[in-house]
Amino acid sequence: MREDKEKIKEIMTDAESGTAASPTEETAVKTGKGKRKWIKSHKLLSVAIALIVLLAGVRVGSFAMSKISPEKDEAIPVNVRVATADYGSIYSTAPLSGRVSPAEEVALVPLAQGKIAAVNVKVGDYVQKGTLVVALDKGATAANVSQAKESLNVAKTTFDNMAALYAEGAVSKSSYDSARLNYVTAREGYNSAAEICSNYNVVAPISGYVTSVNAEVGGIAGGGPVVTIANIDNLVISTTASEYIASLLKIGDVVDIEIDGIEDRTFKGTVTEFAPVPAMGTLTYPITITIDNTEGKIMSGMFAEVRFKAEESHNVVCLPSDSVITKGGKQVVVTLDKNNIPSFVEVKTGIDNGEYVEITKGIKKGDTVVVSGMDFVTEGIEVKVLSDSDAEKNVKKTEKDKD
Repeated sequence: MREDKEKIKEIMTDAESGTAASPTEETAVKTGKGKRKWIKSHKLLSVAIALIVLLAGVRVGSFAMSKISPEKDEAIPVNVRVATADYGSIYSTAPLSGRVSPAEEVALVPLAQGKIAAVNVKVGDYVQKGTLVVALDKGATAANVSQAKESLNVAKTTFDNMAALYAEGAVSKSSYDSARLNYVTAREGYNSAAEICSNYNVVAPISGYVTSVNAEVGGIAGGGPVVTIANIDNLVISTTASEYIASLLKIGDVVDIEIDGIEDRTFKGTVTEFAPVPAMGTLTYPITITIDNTEGKIMSGMFAEVRFKAEESHNVVCLPSDSVITKGGKQVVVTLDKNNIPSFVEVKTGIDNGEYVEITKGIKKGDTVVVSGMDFVTEGIEVKVLSDSDAEKNVKKTEKDKD
């Protein structure tokens, strides 16, 4: 400003000196030389006035802008969400996986060979135990049974008569024994013939669903399975466990099971078989888990993931896992005082199941802990705690901005 004033003063001085060069204004005009000096002085004076106006405008504009612009931007607080530390129980799980299969499944092979006379089932049928599923042509075997039955009837009648006579003393002991032996022999002969004949009938040994049929009427049964039946009321997962997992298991343990294809449902299973010795040629331990499937929701062949408790703690301080962050190589959480001023607190952690984490040192019950937004917090600078309604409004605003 001082430099501007000095320049204006210098210009004014030059202008004044130029107008005082001639004794009188009239003489300067008459000579022509004075006229040129007067014009020059007039121009200099106009320039000086213009500079003054320009500098004044700049100063006024700067002043106005300084009044409009704030001297300091107002800081916007970081939005956070909080939770109150509390006692609870926590556990971690270890996974196993495998395919689900029926607890009972049988392949029916005829004990006799022959022509297939009847097939009474198809795939998908549910059969009860004892149902005749396939019958072979009995042919001469059936005749043998009839003959043996007739022989048995004769032998029994003879023996009954002989026993009555022997009781009255009408026949000898040897005659009685002979009749008795004939009866026993005929009975064994009939039983044998009937058993052989029964081998021509294929009967379901369990109740369940027919899963395969490999027989046609008129075909020959020749030693291979003709029907397969599976009971899916109980299903099993047969898998193996590492030595670490095996050390945590015992028969009778209850486990959680998730089935691919069945969402939002966790099933319960029980460890029913466990070998404390690794399978031959491996370093893993065989294990069988049984699932109650009386509802029929699970189908054989589905992929299952088994989770059982590996570690467990009770009555400990628990926080959401995401609330623990790493800062300066240390695990810390952000706590708030009553004025919402944040502080970084170093903690020690225990069990972490991915959703919650056990805090063994650094936090006590009742502490207010930041669980969202902690990565943007500056220690000592007040934050804004969002309520559930505030968070919902922010989500809706974000969605609207995207639209």
